[in-house]
Amino acid sequence: MSVTDGTVSDGRVAPDAPIRDALLRLGLLTDEESARVAEHQAERGLDFDQAAVELGFIGVDELDRARDQLINSLALQQTQRRAVSDELVVLSDPVSAKAESIRLLRTQIIAQHIKPGRRAIAFVAPMDAVGCSYLVANVAAALSQIGTKTLLVDGNLRSPRIDQIFGLAANGPGLSSYLTLKAARPERVVHANVLPNLSVITAGPPVARPQELLSSTRFRDGMNTLLREYDIALFDTPAANSCADALTISGVIGYAVIIARRNRTFVADVATLAQQLAAARSSVLGSVLSEF
Repeated sequence: MSVTDGTVSDGRVAPDAPIRDALLRLGLLTDEESARVAEHQAERGLDFDQAAVELGFIGVDELDRARDQLINSLALQQTQRRAVSDELVVLSDPVSAKAESIRLLRTQIIAQHIKPGRRAIAFVAPMDAVGCSYLVANVAAALSQIGTKTLLVDGNLRSPRIDQIFGLAANGPGLSSYLTLKAARPERVVHANVLPNLSVITAGPPVARPQELLSSTRFRDGMNTLLREYDIALFDTPAANSCADALTISGVIGYAVIIARRNRTFVADVATLAQQLAAARSSVLGSVLSEF
């Protein structure tokens, strides 16, 4: 994926001062080493952290420590949280058939998406009431349970549900806050460690013209910044037949999974959505037929 064609990159974006500062704060780099990394970075066209690793000044474990410190220092602090919903069946009913199906989907995502080095997936449904939010929330939780550093983003700025599922404040700071410049950096709207290894960005307060906000370079650039800090990011989206938001997010992210529901979704609707996603320059990784 590349930025030049309007999609989120695979993480190779312009250097960002916060990760350098985090390495310096933790004593993992000296000022002299930082200067040498900056020179090497410019010569090789790498990110600052990649250049530091390539020079041997830091290792992967040290880089992970710096990233964790960065995310936690910038993330939302002391936000009010309620208990997570029973809809998270991988937590509330882990031996159920539903939870087992979600773990199977998790395995497929790891094998087909994370290992090849892809970074994000948009969950897209052709219509309402097929369980898109339910499914993406459970998959995110299931990924976090096996140590995958996961980010869940509620891209449904029209009728969000991720805040309800994870017991987070409705209309609190979220994606819309960052897109409307009420938060300077995307890390400022991250709810870190909602579950171990899982961070969440809620939709945020209601806004006018969400389509325009999601089409902005600010959305693409903000997601580029965040994707460097996580193993994978999952995006919830509104129904594709109600607005173009899902297609916009999928086009930016570059990859999508289509969610359908037995006895509700028509095959023709899935086929049409797949064509629309292709036109939006998003690769369809597959589809999920849900019974719950």
